[in-house]
Parts: sequence; structure tokens; C-alpha cells
Amino acid sequence: MKKILLLACSAALLTSIGCGPSKPPAVIAPSYDPGTIASKAIELYAGGDGKMSADDLKAAPSILYSLSTIDTNGDGEIDEAEMKARIQGWIDMKVALTCPIIKFVDKKGKCPKDIIGKNVILTPDPVMGGILKTTIPIALDDNGQCNPSTPDNQDNLGGMAYGFYNVEIEGTKYSNLGVEIYDGAKEADVDSFIIELKKAK
Repeated sequence: MKKILLLACSAALLTSIGCGPSKPPAVIAPSYDPGTIASKAIELYAGGDGKMSADDLKAAPSILYSLSTIDTNGDGEIDEAEMKARIQGWIDMKVALTCPIIKFVDKKGKCPKDIIGKNVILTPDPVMGGILKTTIPIALDDNGQCNPSTPDNQDNLGGMAYGFYNVEIEGTKYSNLGVEIYDGAKEADVDSFIIELKKAK
């Protein structure tokens, strides 16, 4: 996966268009507040025990997407401390923008034909508190893949920021989809964020 680091790729971009060796401005990452995001997640989605289970997170598919990796103590739930640690992980990566590949598959790992050419939109989950932007609609290719990007990124760079995003495939019955855009949220040997589609009941 291509990453745009806080100080890196804007330099390569400017050099490639002949802007000379002058030092470009750093690309600014969103101002994540781990405590605020974690407490909002608990407020919105936790059960009576103050933890987020798989059942609780049916209302938050973007967090459910990464339940197994955010849940570091292995109890099958996410508590506030685990959520704070995850957000801190985003900060520690020092990545302002990343260029994800999102791939949609059915339970057999194949691309459903009814999604080809449909537009995909990623909208930040409410826990993000308005610090992230909704992506530009982008059509899925013949393999059920797309490279989403947010509008008006600094220096007109493509890509999007780390965060929890709800996912819509326009003109389909697939719903309750989400993804955590974060390089630690996928297997190291997989270059895509894979979302399994389930038929609406």
C-alpha cells in the first residue's frame, strides 16, 4: 500500500513536476484525540458493561471490521483503553494520508457481478467527531476494487486519512458495511482492505 508520510511524498510530487529542490510543506495529519474518540465510541456503542461486543458493534460496522485486532486482551470485546491504544497507533504511524485499495467479495471470495461499476462512498463514523472527510464517489472495477480518496487534500494529493468509515455501495441492497482505514488493520501480506458482502435478509 502506498503511504504518504508527513514529510515525504509531497517532495517527490513537487520534484516530478519540476518545482525544484526547495523543501515542500509537511502534509498535516488530522488532529486525533484518542481519549475523545474512545469515549465517544463507548458512549455510542458499548453495552451496559462499558465494552463493545460484536453484537454491540453491529451498529458500528467500521469498528466491528477490526474487532479482533483492537481487542488486545482477547476477551472478544473492545474497552475504552483498547480503543485509545488503537487511535494512538494511528498517531504513532505518522501517516497523514494513505492510498487504500478496498476490495469487495462474497463469502466465496469472488466479486459479485451486481456491484461492478457501482459507486462507493466512505463516510466517517460519528466517533470521528467531524475531523475526517467523506470520500469522492468512485466506481468499482471488474474485480470489485476501488481506490477511494477524499476531496481537497492538502497540495491536491490523493488518498485519505486513517479512521473508521461507514461504506455505501450506491444502487445495491448491501448495507451495514464499514472499514477501518489503517495499515495495521489488515494482514501484512494483503495489499487490500477486504470487505465481505452478505446478501440482505
